[in-house]
Amino acid sequence: MSIPQDPIQFLTLEEARAIDGAMLSMMEKFMTRITISSLRIIAKIAQGLSVHAEELSPQQIVQWIEHDSQVRQEQGEDAAFLKWTSPHPDLDFEDTRQDEVTPAKLSSHEKFLTRMVISAMQALGAIAKDYSIHLEELSAEQIIAWVERDAKVKREQGLEAAFLSW
Repeated sequence: MSIPQDPIQFLTLEEARAIDGAMLSMMEKFMTRITISSLRIIAKIAQGLSVHAEELSPQQIVQWIEHDSQVRQEQGEDAAFLKWTSPHPDLDFEDTRQDEVTPAKLSSHEKFLTRMVISAMQALGAIAKDYSIHLEELSAEQIIAWVERDAKVKREQGLEAAFLSW
């Protein structure tokens, strides 16, 4: 996978432009951005655990993000991988879901991010399988091309893109 020079950047300007130029609906473009950004997090987690990304369990993702959050709280944002802070840290929303993320020691914003990353695993797994490569080897270009092909097929069949179901 071609990770940008700056590890904080989850979507480069070139990738954003490529997504904007793709033959995709606005929702498909949005989901593609999330998928590529999630891939960067998943690849970092897999690298840290010395496993292939497709071997990661949702619990491992939760634990890693929880640990990264703890690093950010204890050592500051520069020490963490995920460098983001809520502009409204006191604005937390109720978490009523019951899943592997619910008991994690994370803010509601971090739980949302964690659920996005876990959800992206399904789409990324399908894309990597189609290319016969490990998930962490996927490029943004491959993801965009796959989503375009999938969306085109679904439109021709008169269906909403299966990609959106993840």
